[in-house]
Amino acid sequence: MKRKLKIYTALLFIVLLIEVFGNTFSYKSSSWSTDPENELSIGPLPDDFATTKEVKGGVATYFKPTLSLDVKVNACAIAPGKYLVCNAGEKSCRLDIHKARVSIPVERVKGTFLFYYVTANGLLLIVLGICLLVIAFKITRSVYRGEVFVSKVSRQMEIAGIVTIIMQLIYGTASYFAVQLLLKHLDISYLNISVDDNKIGYFIILGLILMIFSQIILMGKDLKEEQELTI
Repeated sequence: MKRKLKIYTALLFIVLLIEVFGNTFSYKSSSWSTDPENELSIGPLPDDFATTKEVKGGVATYFKPTLSLDVKVNACAIAPGKYLVCNAGEKSCRLDIHKARVSIPVERVKGTFLFYYVTANGLLLIVLGICLLVIAFKITRSVYRGEVFVSKVSRQMEIAGIVTIIMQLIYGTASYFAVQLLLKHLDISYLNISVDDNKIGYFIILGLILMIFSQIILMGKDLKEEQELTI
């Protein structure tokens, strides 16, 4: 019990250190291009993203299914000498993009390895998420019954922490490779795209905290039993 507590605490300390210096360890995958035709611009969506149809009183837009990924971007300048700015006189500002959601039509990647890869990982995460909800329900039910410092709750909380960490490791690995595959279907000038890995560390920390609490519950259980024996 105490050994596990020391191990989980040490792991939590290591993960916190990595989070503090996260920028040093972040993966970056360049999609740098200098073709002026592929610069970011504001305009209507291409036909494979949406269709329009005239209806009574105007025009209706019907959006098609897309495959989306949250990524980090380095896009201070969207083109040489061009920036995202709001020219509002004394209230002017420049907008620097650091995170974005990249979306491409499902039809464009349907049947490709990227499509099956993202779908398979999504289904796996859903299954693990359901398992996590079931464990959380069991813990809540035990606490509601007044069963807090018991081995069952400790074991369930430890499993919940492990499942949370596994989910985030799968998500992080899947995101990294998904971005690599996605870049093969993109061509954006003057952009550097990388994995948005900030959320991954937070949930790993949460999982480790749950595992530490599971050991604290066991310690509370032992203290409770010792007090009962003393009485």
